[in-house]
Amino acid sequence: MKNLLLFVLIAIGPIALSQTKSKPKSKTADTKFNIQIQGIVLDNCSKKSDIAFGEFHGSDAEVQKMKPNAKGEFTASYWIREPGLFFYRVGSVAQYFLVSPKEKMYKIGLSCNKNELEPLQVFSSTENKAYQEFMSLRKGLTADFENYYNKNLKDTIIFKEFSAKLHDYQKKSAVLAKKYTNSYVANRLVSADQVSEVDLSSIQKLRESYLKRQVFADQKFYNTTLPSLLLDNYLNVIMDKDDSSFTAFEWVLNVASKNTTASQRLQDVLYETINKSKRKDLMRSYIYWAKAHPDRMVNEMTKFKLDGLSKSMVDAQFINITLKDTLGNTRELKDAVTTSKYTLVAIYNPDCSHCIETLPKLIPIWEKYQSKGLKIYTVAAKNDNTLWLNFIKKHTAPGWTNVMEDQTNSSFGKYSITSLPSFVLIDTQGKIVSRMIASEVVTELQKWLAPL
Repeated sequence: MKNLLLFVLIAIGPIALSQTKSKPKSKTADTKFNIQIQGIVLDNCSKKSDIAFGEFHGSDAEVQKMKPNAKGEFTASYWIREPGLFFYRVGSVAQYFLVSPKEKMYKIGLSCNKNELEPLQVFSSTENKAYQEFMSLRKGLTADFENYYNKNLKDTIIFKEFSAKLHDYQKKSAVLAKKYTNSYVANRLVSADQVSEVDLSSIQKLRESYLKRQVFADQKFYNTTLPSLLLDNYLNVIMDKDDSSFTAFEWVLNVASKNTTASQRLQDVLYETINKSKRKDLMRSYIYWAKAHPDRMVNEMTKFKLDGLSKSMVDAQFINITLKDTLGNTRELKDAVTTSKYTLVAIYNPDCSHCIETLPKLIPIWEKYQSKGLKIYTVAAKNDNTLWLNFIKKHTAPGWTNVMEDQTNSSFGKYSITSLPSFVLIDTQGKIVSRMIASEVVTELQKWLAPL
């Protein structure tokens, strides 16, 4: 098979940034890297105009889309604020590679399979080789941790097995750091991922110390997925399942507050981690913390999400939605809720691949339970009207109420939607009984409907 690759040459040179009086001086060096890219878009990546590059923490405004010529060739130039992950994407699918000032040139291979990005290939890059090996070790640790999700780590024998696996991982990662001395992985990731032998002596000590890492105050620490992995490990494995205390997370939030940028990034990562875990008790604690410390809640988007979630999380009363359907008629969510036993609100985007895949899976459930009191109310993000109508025709069922958002997508904010598609199940009393993502909706919905 023809080997299709995108070769990208990246030249990096550090340039010092001037400090302005309006911004406090950061404890981390404020440097930028100039990135020059030359490449070719492959024949099997059909959405050539959708290929874009950008920083892990860059805003959409800083993302540049490629404008390839007739041969698929293009050039681009970027200024990277910090070393760490850099992404390229086709449509909504992204892949990452590591950018470090210690390497001057990268060759990157991109190919597509059915218009989806295949795993990124980075050639002749020591930094990326180190990063890939580190993430491979981390993947193995995550698999080991999953075996302890439902086990009692207070049991001496079980904890001994668990600590042995963590010790073995740390030993391997230390060898990796020596192999790639002075690399980004050795200096920032391996060192941040270690816990002491004393902390491994008992589950009590490990729980007390696992998140007590001063590195959470370093904004550059958040340029990879490691902070998310650490928080996830603590929440799902190390933390006592019966413990609803927010103390450990509050300690991390206080440490990160030493650096505004670090604090902003941590608050976002923590929200996503807790939201993913579905720990309502911890999310409520996070909401209370944000309200009690308005001066420290510096991530405005996370603050907005928490505020919205406080009004729309499980056990809260539903928030009414009033939008127009395909015929231009006003349709209110409350009309469905008051005339059904359960109403499923499906929030999606007509051109979202996961939405196209997930919503049709609801049709057999709808056909089984519509006569027993199920109603489905779909809310599409503001989009092209023809695209929306085609989506409804192909991927929904007759009898559903289908409306589309206005320009503000206000319903997304009301229900604190952070991923698409998202689903909210409301009972006949108007209480939100479940919030679901694509991978959960079929199983979770059937669980609620089975007693009908």
